Amino acid sequence: MTMAETPIRTSGAIKFKLSLMMFLQYAIWGAWLPILYPFLLGYRGFSLEETGLCLSAGALGAIFGPFLAGQLADRLFSTEKLLAASHFIGAILVYFLATADGFVPFVVLSAVYGFVYAPTIALTNSISFAHITDRDRDFAPIRVWGTVGWIVAGILVGQYLLRTATPDLADPGTFGVSSTQLAANPDESLPILLEKNPAVRESFAAGAANWATEEKISTTDSGDVVAAFMAVKIRKSLADRKARVEEEIQEGGPAPTAEERQAGLAKAAQEVVQAGLQDRGRRFAFRMSAILGLVMAVFCLFLPHTPPTRVKDGSQPKLAWAEALSEIKLQPLLTLFLIAVPVSMIHQFYFVFTSDFVTGIQNATGSEGANRFAAAVNQVFGVGGGGLMTIGQMSEILVLALIPFFAKSLGRKRLLLVGLAAYALRMAIFAYSPTLVPVLFGVALHGLCFGCFIFVAFMVVDENTTPDVRATAQNLFNLVIVGIGIIVGSYFATAVVADWAKVPGGDGALDFRKLFSVPMWMAVASFIALLIAYPSGKTPASAPAG
Repeated sequence: MTMAETPIRTSGAIKFKLSLMMFLQYAIWGAWLPILYPFLLGYRGFSLEETGLCLSAGALGAIFGPFLAGQLADRLFSTEKLLAASHFIGAILVYFLATADGFVPFVVLSAVYGFVYAPTIALTNSISFAHITDRDRDFAPIRVWGTVGWIVAGILVGQYLLRTATPDLADPGTFGVSSTQLAANPDESLPILLEKNPAVRESFAAGAANWATEEKISTTDSGDVVAAFMAVKIRKSLADRKARVEEEIQEGGPAPTAEERQAGLAKAAQEVVQAGLQDRGRRFAFRMSAILGLVMAVFCLFLPHTPPTRVKDGSQPKLAWAEALSEIKLQPLLTLFLIAVPVSMIHQFYFVFTSDFVTGIQNATGSEGANRFAAAVNQVFGVGGGGLMTIGQMSEILVLALIPFFAKSLGRKRLLLVGLAAYALRMAIFAYSPTLVPVLFGVALHGLCFGCFIFVAFMVVDENTTPDVRATAQNLFNLVIVGIGIIVGSYFATAVVADWAKVPGGDGALDFRKLFSVPMWMAVASFIALLIAYPSGKTPASAPAG
């Protein structure tokens, strides 16, 4: 090979800056997104419908933000400066999300934050594609640091909850009562617990108020509404524990001793208190995200300069999004954009429900081996399903590392189909095999889901649009993924499917078989649609990267 034929490689300094940019970008997001649903439903005490509207509000802002951000980046301002301004404003907004009191303030702040933050995902992609020389070779090793950032953020939040919001109530010294006393007589023990520990009262206050309203209970009737609410939850937890034990015995398992039964019931009562404290402790995630956002805003000023693209003859259209839309109407982008909507909805089922789903499975494990494994996982990743979901991001690192090897050989269509098949398989496991080991495998499939569909999709968008509208096209695709899809998906998942999947008389408990079967069939339908409509063969790039 002659020197003239030697391919130009992206410099190490550029790769380092782009990698750190991705790390911070996704650490900001990964800090709060996995914990948002339990935070709203638990600590804030919002209803399923209110929670769905809160999730949709951020996505509503994300619909309008990309139009403005893409126009500014492609026509007026340097992308790195626009990214810095967006993260600075976003950091302030996400900080106030932690303390926003009431449904309306949270919805408004979420919408504004979505408007500011959502375009930054596409802007980081746009900056990366502008400064790398080979999409297939360079982008995956850079983008994988975003996954690492997400993992680090999740572990930090999980460890914070483990160490500050997961008390052991075996000894009554700190909390005034023990878990055994709570299980034996909640009506007598709870007033002592709440009087000595205001944080516990605050953790359950919003949920208790909503419960009292729904049940038409006044303070006159119940005395202490928070204590009454917690007593209901503890009794429900004890009943569930007894039912699981009896089910295990009927399936041939050994009958526990009296001491083991008592220890199991004490654990069930303790988990109620811990869950409330963890919901309250999740405010930390928003504050950490705000700090990271400020760091990112400063760092953006040191990123490679990425000016807007200008046409020398002055023929460049003023509206970049209008030109981008004309290119999106063509294949393969047309099919990709249409299928991205249901895929984003499926993704939302995962992020909304998996944390609580996995936490419930961890708490319900019957074997000593499973219990030890769950405890070991908690020690590494922290408590809650959000910590355990980090396994999905770890698998994502492996998949992204392999993308450069398969991107050229397999082609875009096959990779996209693998991603959709992984979505369907994961939801099938969650629905029909809800035990710890299979579910962990389902969580680990996140790498294939994200890496083979969403990650590859962003590559397809970049290589099938002209250079002067690539930032806008990336933002429009991001609009579909984190805007339209999330709005429809959040409301559909919470207010429609979750409401349909409620267990009758189960105090809001969900039938996860019914719940996860819906996105499973959506994934199957998306697979078939892509198989039929997406053009076969390798898709050539419209212009070289960089």
